[in-house]
Amino acid sequence: MKTSSRCQRRLASLVLAAALTAAPSVLAQEEGGYAGTSNQGHTTVVYNFLKHFSYEQYYYSAYHQWTYNNNNRVDAMDIAIFAGHGSPWYFVGQDGSGVDLRTAGTSSNLGYGNWDLEFVAFQSCAVVPSPLEYSNWYTNWTKTGAVFDGLHQAIGFRNSSYQSTDQDVTETFGWYIKYNIGVWESWFYAINAEAYWYEDGSAVMYPTCDGDTYFNFAADPPANSSWLKVWYQH
Repeated sequence: MKTSSRCQRRLASLVLAAALTAAPSVLAQEEGGYAGTSNQGHTTVVYNFLKHFSYEQYYYSAYHQWTYNNNNRVDAMDIAIFAGHGSPWYFVGQDGSGVDLRTAGTSSNLGYGNWDLEFVAFQSCAVVPSPLEYSNWYTNWTKTGAVFDGLHQAIGFRNSSYQSTDQDVTETFGWYIKYNIGVWESWFYAINAEAYWYEDGSAVMYPTCDGDTYFNFAADPPANSSWLKVWYQH
């Protein structure tokens, strides 16, 4: 089942300002960051998010972290962020290996969320397509062997993500997340504030997780659900 929603490119700052009163009490959440290259600034892009927290993992991205060893890496976190090069449902790690999110859950570790992960962010080109790019935007996230196995939200870009703004987007995203603003909303606010006007975010989620914040979120979705909702900028 699919649900799609459009979102104006610029969200109302008044609502955000009203929500930023104080940071929540520190909870035992776990953060992981994974850089797709060692010499193109992606380590900084990842760190600019992680530095807002007492993070647990900060690695160069490698194939095993997202596939057959994900229970010890990405899926051991509550939120994970990748920065590097991507394309629809696909990105490349520092080890040179591509991760295909359509099949990354085929090992005994399954996809993401069956162990721990609630939220994953991709600071990469086009990893999270919207209905404007693909009418079947939802199938590749939920089919057998894909990665929605209890995952709440996957957020990223539906089109290009530019390296000249990436580090600013993740810096601002981390700040909003720390202050308990909604997860996908934080992503869109950060893009609005820091990215070029033609960079558009996209977020896919289990519908009951639409209102999740990092510190307050819905119960885990069933691992075999094919029900997804998307928000995207245009």
